[in-house]
Amino acid sequence: MSSYKIITPEGEANPLVMPRIEIEGVRRFSDISYSAAHAANLLDIYLPETGTGPFPVIIFIHGGAFVGGDKNDMQSAVVLGGLNRGYAVVSVEQRLLPDGVFPYPIFDFKAALRFLRANAETYMLDETRFVSAGTSAGGYHAIMAAATQEIPAFEDFSLGNAGVSSRVAAAIGFYGVYDLIMQSEFSNNPADGSDVFDFATMFLGADPRERPGLAYFADPTNFITDKMPPTLIQAGTADEVVPTPASVALAERIAKICGPDRVTLSLAEGAAHGDPVFTEKPNQDVIFAWLDSVLN
Repeated sequence: MSSYKIITPEGEANPLVMPRIEIEGVRRFSDISYSAAHAANLLDIYLPETGTGPFPVIIFIHGGAFVGGDKNDMQSAVVLGGLNRGYAVVSVEQRLLPDGVFPYPIFDFKAALRFLRANAETYMLDETRFVSAGTSAGGYHAIMAAATQEIPAFEDFSLGNAGVSSRVAAAIGFYGVYDLIMQSEFSNNPADGSDVFDFATMFLGADPRERPGLAYFADPTNFITDKMPPTLIQAGTADEVVPTPASVALAERIAKICGPDRVTLSLAEGAAHGDPVFTEKPNQDVIFAWLDSVLN
């Protein structure tokens, strides 16, 4: 059985420097370079303690307002329960701000997907059951990758494995950003209860409210087609960092285009951003029951 423990950093608290996670009882491949183009292009692969696979795999990308977070921090705990349920878990690192402006982190994440598919046999992964998942800003990347899969404009093939698909079979967004215009308005409106800097403007490289044409191309809602894979959207109704209505609007768009069976929206009443409720057993049971139903 795998397990993990949280290591809280010493010193003054910094919301962008999160507690780290140590995982035990797994097979681990650490700091694998999925592209030689950038030093940040690394990932960790965790396999269940036993078995030869091929394992369905959750490919996780962390959040941190596009400027912080780390593939080794506690955010991955939201999907690590899969290791005891027959799933492999991959934690991806990508370019962060100031280098990681739109669309570069999306290019990175898709390069990681291509690398993993190209090397699926080596790491005992089932390339037909790739799941993109992420928290907060990572939720944005996970959903954006699913919505834009197979669109060449959202791939940088110079990062490697140009002939390999970045397609995923399912996607999960945990309290994601999604709509950058809505996010910027939320960050700049204290009446919403938010007290966060305008990271949407930093990520886009311009105020999305002033450049709606540019913001259009950074919004996964605008790329939903009937090819969108099954999607799980989870958020808290008391989120103080990202606007919960963005999660609702995304789910409604997927349901309209693909039908209500293609998307599941799960709102945790009274839950804040990154609330522990998302990693607790009742919600873990919901996540993996949903995954089992859409992948098998």
